Order: sequence, then structure tokens, then C-alpha cells
Amino acid sequence: IRADRDNYYYGYDDLFTRHPEVIQRLCADAANLLWPLLDGLIWRSRVAVAGQRRVNYYVKHLMQDGEGKMNKAMEWLSDNKDPKIICHPAVVMFSDVFWGQLANKYFLIGRLYFLFMLVVFLSSQSLLQNHDEIEKETEEQNIAIFACRLIIYLGSLTRLIFQQIKFCLADCQAGAMTKVAGLLPVPD
Repeated sequence: IRADRDNYYYGYDDLFTRHPEVIQRLCADAANLLWPLLDGLIWRSRVAVAGQRRVNYYVKHLMQDGEGKMNKAMEWLSDNKDPKIICHPAVVMFSDVFWGQLANKYFLIGRLYFLFMLVVFLSSQSLLQNHDEIEKETEEQNIAIFACRLIIYLGSLTRLIFQQIKFCLADCQAGAMTKVAGLLPVPD
């Protein structure tokens, strides 16, 4: 099993087209064949220029399936729980591409959203609260505190509610229900 600089050898396109779950099957049934398969996705030049060799990674089929959707190869490899396979250069390459092109944007947006909510929470609890017993809170302070708490509740609670509704619907569709007090079916 080998890759060339211009194309795949030994029918990689055919292999991944006919068996898109080949990584899952190898993880489950023949884990010792994963390393040679992944080695075949790497082409290394024979010529070294300034102490470095050109390397091409053919990881298209590990990143997307035949329909253009995200492939589950990384999920299957992580479920296999083999640190040697996760450290393979082809796996490291396509996980870095996923992180660099897709995942880090959503991660950073999530962290910025959390930071914004934290600042709003701190301002409503610490900065806007009147801690002196002598001075009374003004109406403007009460309105600002209410607005900050409303932002926190709407920004955090609605997200949690939608997430829980999605999980409940998935459990209902899968039939994963538990009876409470032997009468009332509740999603797991």
C-alpha cells in the first residue's frame, strides 16, 4: 500500500468509495493493519533539499466521506484508544487541519461568549451592587442590574433549554425512556 506524489496506488479511491468505514473495521477487527494503511497515505521524496524532504499527505478520505460530509475517522481512531495510532503523522496532519480550519473558530467563539457572560455577571454582581449600607440604590442602578441579569438569563438559559430539548427528542426517537415511579416515562 503506497501513495505517489501524483495519485494513489493500489486503489485508495476505490477502497474508500466501496468501504467508507474501513478505518472503523480495522480499529475493531485488525488494528495492526491501521499503521500500514496510514503509512500508505504518505509520500516522502527521495531527494533532500537543504536537509529537508518533501512530504505529501493524502488524507482526503480521512477528512470527508464520499458525499462531502465530515468523515468519522477521527472519532473511530479515538474510540480505539491506541496512542500509537493517534500519534501517526497522517492522523496528526488531518487532525491539525480540522483544528486549524474548522474547530478553533468555534472554540474561540465559545470562549469569547463565556468571557462576555462572565464580564456581564461580574458587573451585575459586584460593580453595580451598592455595598454601602448608608447609600440607597438608585433606580438607574436597579435597571442596569436587571438588564445585566436579563442578558445572563436569556444568553445562558435559552442555550441550555434548547440543548436539553434536543437531547430529550433524541432520547424519545431512540426509545431511551425510564419510568419514574413506575408510571411516567421520562427520557434518559
